[in-house]
Amino acid sequence: MAHAGRPVARRFDSIHDPGLVERWTRLEESGCATAFLSLDFARSMEDGLAPERHGTPFYIAIDDAQSGAPLMIVPLIAETRLGVRRLGFLDYGMVDYHFPLVDAKACADPQRFLAIRQAFDAALPPHDALLLCKVIREYRGVPNPLWTEDRLIDTGEGASRIDLDPDSLERARRNHSVYPKMAKQLAKLRKLPGFEIVEARKPCEIDQILNVMARQRQQRMSVQGIPDLFQDPAVFAHYRRLAMDGCKDGRILLLGLRVGDTWLATSYCLCHQGVVTGILCSLDEGPYRKHSPGLIATILEIEWGRRNGFALYDFGAGSYGYKDRFGGRHRVIKALGIPATLRGSGYLALCRARIALRLWLRDRPAMAQAARRAKRLLAAALGRRRDPQSGVARRTRPLPLG
Repeated sequence: MAHAGRPVARRFDSIHDPGLVERWTRLEESGCATAFLSLDFARSMEDGLAPERHGTPFYIAIDDAQSGAPLMIVPLIAETRLGVRRLGFLDYGMVDYHFPLVDAKACADPQRFLAIRQAFDAALPPHDALLLCKVIREYRGVPNPLWTEDRLIDTGEGASRIDLDPDSLERARRNHSVYPKMAKQLAKLRKLPGFEIVEARKPCEIDQILNVMARQRQQRMSVQGIPDLFQDPAVFAHYRRLAMDGCKDGRILLLGLRVGDTWLATSYCLCHQGVVTGILCSLDEGPYRKHSPGLIATILEIEWGRRNGFALYDFGAGSYGYKDRFGGRHRVIKALGIPATLRGSGYLALCRARIALRLWLRDRPAMAQAARRAKRLLAAALGRRRDPQSGVARRTRPLPLG
C-alpha cells in the first residue's frame, strides 16, 4: 500500500488507454511538456511507427497518492538486442529531447521531485539497462526528473534557443549580423519575378512542400553518405499526418520558398506551449543557394513566432554552427545510462565506447564515412536489414514486457 503523500506509479500499454489519455491531457494543458510529447505527436508515433519497428512501447504515469493528480508521464520502449533487455525513451529517432510530461509545481519541490523519480525507478519492468540518449537538465525552467548527475554520459551534443520577446530579439538583431544580412538577401529575392513564400495550409500545398523536402534532403544526404530518416515512408507519413491536422490551426508551421517552379528551401516547425521548434529543413543546391534561403527560412520562422505570440524559438537538437549565428542560448544534451544487471553494465560500457568513437570521428569526416560504410556491411552480414536511404531497421516480432 502506498504511503500517504508518496507518488504512485501505473503502467499503460497503449496511448489510447482512456486513463492515460486523461492524465496526458491534463499534464499537457497545465504542466510542462515539449512539442515531441504532445498527445498528437505521441499517438502518431505509436500508431504509425510501432507496428513496423523493434521494441514494445509502454508508458509509466506517476500520480499523487492523495489527490490522484498526474505528476509525470514517461513514454518508454522495451527491446531485446543480442540478449540485452534494454529500456529507452519512445523516440524512433524523431524526439529531440528526452524530457517527460511533468507537473511543474511538483518538480519545484525537492522532496516531491525525488519521490517522483523513486516511484519511476520502482515501476520499471525487469531489464538489464536503462539508456536515454537525449536527456536535458531542464525545459523552460522546469527540472527534468530523469536527469541523474552521476549516471550521465557526455555525447558532445547540444541545442540552442532564443527568446522572442521584443527586447531579446532586438538585442540579437543588433549583435548578430545574420539578421541584417538575411534581410538584404530576402529583399533581393523579392525582386525576382515569381518569388513566393508559401505557408502551407491546404492539403495540396502540404503535399507539395513535403515531397520537395524529401527530394532535396535525399539528394543532399546521399552525397554525404548519411541516411535520412525522413526517407522512411512511416516517418514521412507521421509528419504528413501532423501537418494535415496542424497547419490549419498553427500547431505546425510548414514553409517553402520558391521562384516559379524552383523550390529554394523548405522548413517544418512544431508549435506548442509557447515554443516554435524547428525540426526539418531542406535546401536546393542550384543557383539560388547564394542567397542562403535556408537561413532566410529560419528568420521567417522566428518572425512568425514573434508575430503569433510565442515566447521561444528552439532550433532543436544538433550542435550545428549555423545556429550560433542567431545568438541563441545553449543547452547540453547528454545520455543517461543506468545498469540493472551485470549484463547491462557491459552493454553500457560498449555504448560509452561507441559514443567516444563517434566523437573522435567527428573531426575526421573521411574516416567517419568509411566507418558508416563498414557499419552497413557488418549489419548486412549479421542479417540486420536496414533501408539504405533511411537507415531504418524493420521489426521482426513483438517483444513481451516482463
